[in-house]
Order: sequence, then structure tokens, then C-alpha cells
Amino acid sequence: MKNLHSRRPGLLAGALLLVLAGTVMAQEPVLLERIVAIVDEEMVLQSDLDLAVELYQLDRQLAGEQPAPEDAALRSQVLDSLIENKLVIAAAKQNDMVVEEADIEARVNHRIEQLVSQYGSQMALNQALAESGLSLEDFRFRYASQLRNQQYMRLVVGRFIRPGIEVMENEVEQYYLDHLDEMPAEPDSVTVASIMVRVQPSAETRRLVQDQVAQAQAALAAGQRFSDVAKQFSQGPNAQRGGRIGAVRPGDLFDRVLNQTLSELSAGEVSQPVVSSRGVHLLYVEEVGSDGSKVLSQVFYPVEVTEQDVAAARERVLAARQRVLDGEVFSLVAAEVSEDPVSAASGGLMGTFQLDQLAPAFQEALADAETGDLSEPLLSAAGWYVFQMIERMAGHQYTYEELSEELRQFVESQKIEAGLVEYIDGLRDRFFVDIKD
Repeated sequence: MKNLHSRRPGLLAGALLLVLAGTVMAQEPVLLERIVAIVDEEMVLQSDLDLAVELYQLDRQLAGEQPAPEDAALRSQVLDSLIENKLVIAAAKQNDMVVEEADIEARVNHRIEQLVSQYGSQMALNQALAESGLSLEDFRFRYASQLRNQQYMRLVVGRFIRPGIEVMENEVEQYYLDHLDEMPAEPDSVTVASIMVRVQPSAETRRLVQDQVAQAQAALAAGQRFSDVAKQFSQGPNAQRGGRIGAVRPGDLFDRVLNQTLSELSAGEVSQPVVSSRGVHLLYVEEVGSDGSKVLSQVFYPVEVTEQDVAAARERVLAARQRVLDGEVFSLVAAEVSEDPVSAASGGLMGTFQLDQLAPAFQEALADAETGDLSEPLLSAAGWYVFQMIERMAGHQYTYEELSEELRQFVESQKIEAGLVEYIDGLRDRFFVDIKD
């Protein structure tokens, strides 16, 4: 089915469903619902369209995209998609095609579990849905409908479209030649080493945080409830909720050390201070669920760095870079200075990567570097980096032989798409479709 962004425009409906309340002679018509279309004796209601638009916007949000402008064009696109879905389902049912509802339910449950893991907790997912004006049941209904429609579509394509599709070798090769400028290329591979210097808060800032953590630990040692201590001392966004984060699993948190600490805590236990990239945490596990999740709270103190801290770290990495320029061996300087313990143990060696596997800022720093070159200092979330290019291996544009199978599948999908559009147009002639004005 065509993507919603490329739907052919349709008419936004406006007909009214009027139901008489009480006796026909005595009562005025009462508006219960608006019918926007009828497909093979099945109604598409205004509420169906409204929900489909809301959930389409939610799909974009969950994918990290901005909501689409909610105008007549979008509603027309969504309505056209609803009509096409009903046409395909009508054709499938007419040909005795059946979708297994147990499989649909299992896949919906699996998707919800994935989203809970992605958002960190059931509570966080519910909040994200609520911000879009939806409930978990709304999402469950929408996703089940989406999966059901996709399955009917696969059944229809498998029986009526794919058997008539043939892809010739010369077609695939011609597509490659016609789109040569668009064909992917293998990027350069680079072997790099680095010296990394962390941006550390000043000694005064560290002492202040240590004192604050000690106050919270003393209050806990005196028998105060963790939630009360969090409300009093925590500087995190959830402080007024008693530091409560919610149900999480080891691996859900943003920091490796936090996840390791969480995995070691039992119900009722409070951790020792844990230092992350964002600050200092005291973790508390209220209870452990039967599924292994842990209800987590925290007392949190952000450790913020100043411009002076950033500048001081830059001076340190510049001094190390200058030592290499003055003739010292990069690997020896890295082993002495670098604060990345993994690469420092190997003389700063990070490994060999395709250039596009690196972070964009790293790609830019190494884009024109040749073997032996040193980069200028580069600031990242981890700290200041200086890179040395150990070796550079040139990439190449992929040949037809390397891409032939992928291209064959793409050409086939284009033919299936065209065949599906033609098939659905034919369904509009076979089944009754009435879009209301």
C-alpha cells in the first residue's frame, strides 16, 4: 500500500448520520455520528478517521518525527488509506482468506513490550501516549488493525499480484546503469588511535557534591524514608515524587555503571554513590517484580562543568598533542595521558572502522586525514579527543554484481507496488465505495 505521504487526494466527508430519539413523529433528529465513507456496506465513521489521524501522528512521534500539519490534505490521505484497507479486506474475505487473530495479539503484545523497554517503563510509555491524547488501549487497537491490514495485504499480494510479476536480469542491470549516480559506495576504512581527556568539574564543585551526598546518606542512616530524603535533598526532576523513576530493568538506564549497580540491588537496598556522566546518584530499589523489573527511585546531584573546566581540559589535550608533534611516540603519550581506559591500555588504538560508522563529528575530523596525521582537538560528550590516522584504506563504489540481488528485490517491489495500485483501482469498480460530501 502506498505510503500516506503519497496518497492520492480524496474528498473529506461531511454527511450526517441522524437517528430519531423516541417516536418519529414527536422528536427532533439527534446527531450521533458522522459517516465519512461507505465501503462494501461497511461504514467509515468520523470517529474512525479522527482516531486514525491521531494514531498516524503518534506513529510519527514514536519514530522521532515531527507531527504532520493536520489539514484537509492529511485527513484526505488518511481517509483514502482507510478506504483502501477496507477494499483489500473485502477482496480477501471474498476469496476466503483468513488472518489468525492469536498471531495478531501475540505480535501486539510483543510490540508493547518493546516500547516499554524503549521508554524505560510502562508508566513512561503511558505518559507518552497520553501526551498524544491516547490510551494504551487506543494504541493496542490501532496496532492490531495495522497488523491485520498488513496481513490481508500480504495474502492478497501473494495470491493476485506476485504470481504475475517477472523480473528479468536485463531490467535489473539497466536500472543499475540508469541510476549509477545513486548507487551506494563502500566508504573509506580507517584505523585510528586517540588521546582522550575528560572534562572534569573543579575540585571545589566535587567537594560540594560530596558534602551534599554525605548529608543524604546521613539522613538515610538516621532512619528517614528514602522518598522523604529524595524530596529534601535530590536535585533531579523527579525529586518531588520522592525520587521515583518507576519500573525498570538492568540495561534500561543510560549509563553502564548505573545498570550494573541496579542489577546488584535487591528490594529495600540503597546503593553507594554512583558517578555517571550526568552527576552522582543514590539508587534505591523499592520492590522487584515477578518479571524481573525493579521499582527504582534515586537521589540525584548534577555535577555541572563550567567553561573554565572545558578550557582546562582542552589545554591538557593540546599539551599531549604538542608532545607528539615534538617527536614523542603517539602510543606512549596516549598510554600516559588518555583517560579512555580501554584504548589507553593499547596505546590509544581504537580499531578499524568504516568511516560512516563513526560519529558525524569524528567523520568530519578524519575526512581528509592521511596516514600519520594528527587531528585538531575535538570536543565530544566524553571529553576532548585528538586522533591519529594509523592507516586509511580507500573505499569503492559497489559493482552491479555486489548489488544485483538487492536491486532485483527493489525492482520487484516497484512492480508489485504498481500492480497493487492497479488492483486496488479495480476493487473500486468491483465494490461499492461512497465518499460522503
